[in-house]
Amino acid sequence: MKPIKYSTQSRMFNIDNNATETRNNTEIFVAFRASVAIILLTAISACTSGPEIDIPEEIAALENVAVFPADTQPAHELRLTSVNVFGDTDEVLLSDWLTTHVDPHGRVFIGDNRETAIHLFNADGTYNRQVGRQGDGPGEYRSVGVMKSDENYFYHYDRNTRRFTRYDINSLDVVDDLTITFDWDTGKGFFRSVQDIHLTDNADYLVQFGMGFMSGNPDADPSKRRIELERMERETGNFSGEVILSFLESESLVQYRDDGGMSVMSVPYKRSSIIRIQGDQIIHGWNDQFLFKYYDLSGEYQRAVYYPYENPPLDRNRVLSMYEDRTEPWRGMVRNDRMPETWPSFSTFMPDDEGRLWVLRRTEDPDQMEVHLLDTTGELLAVYPWPGNRRIQQISNGYLYSLEENEDGLSELVQYRVEL
Repeated sequence: MKPIKYSTQSRMFNIDNNATETRNNTEIFVAFRASVAIILLTAISACTSGPEIDIPEEIAALENVAVFPADTQPAHELRLTSVNVFGDTDEVLLSDWLTTHVDPHGRVFIGDNRETAIHLFNADGTYNRQVGRQGDGPGEYRSVGVMKSDENYFYHYDRNTRRFTRYDINSLDVVDDLTITFDWDTGKGFFRSVQDIHLTDNADYLVQFGMGFMSGNPDADPSKRRIELERMERETGNFSGEVILSFLESESLVQYRDDGGMSVMSVPYKRSSIIRIQGDQIIHGWNDQFLFKYYDLSGEYQRAVYYPYENPPLDRNRVLSMYEDRTEPWRGMVRNDRMPETWPSFSTFMPDDEGRLWVLRRTEDPDQMEVHLLDTTGELLAVYPWPGNRRIQQISNGYLYSLEENEDGLSELVQYRVEL
């Protein structure tokens, strides 16, 4: 089924009922009043034999939004076949605190945050070498941070030293490094830090800044805590000074102590703001709605995709049981929190190198999720069950890579072949 498309410029709905219908099909246009809080498409449904869809006002107010019925059936069946595992070898033992990146050649970089080391694995799963080492010299680092690559370079950003290093993609020799200079104190009761660095085809990078809580500022206004995208020149490290896009930061549990300190905790039932960049598109979603907004690299809004799914109910007692083994103050922070009645719509999403969107939608079971695979127009291609403890890292070159725990309790990266 094709989506309902709406544009505030025309203030009209355009309904296409069947993707296989000919161009002679009648297009039905229904006038829309933007002031209505909830838009009921009953009349449209009666004329087109399509479903009835309720659209929140803020979504109906968007231009170029594709709305799909909640009962849309997937067009295909998704098959994921495990083909390779990247993990402990005779040369290296990995900890349980890992980040990963797959380069264009299918090689896998695994950053061990606990051991402060980056390990390279060949595409067949065999161990290649360690990239750089812990230290302060060229090619060395004090923390494992953002990892990226293109056809020419492997990039690494060390959050502790704020150094962005380029390595030759073949030899992994250091080509150059750049110390990123920015104001960390926002003056609003929060501090800034680099969350991600996105490669572009231009002579700059898109740097994603987040804002963290500062101790001693219990009255800081949460609406001032933002995620911001700025351009940085590749050669000089200078910032343009223009914020391309700005979104509210994700919600967290925060407890300020009498001694001036504080405790900050992320929990999965809070509202989260997620940004992904793929090619020439910036994609943003708040996880409380199955809504994804697309922007160009200049920050201009382009379109949106929306499914009116109902969020699964949240069982407070079950959430509390998830934290019963935690020590104080963490357990008490959850116990005293005012939890929402439902889980968010999804936990995260990730675009693949073909522009499709892989969304981990929540179910009534917190330990079980569903992969909802959307094509570039938002059409539902497939739904696939997914254990909640598996973390999708990347989808590229026809493979999905997931961080998982094996039967021995060890962390490893599993490579799956993707087939539709």
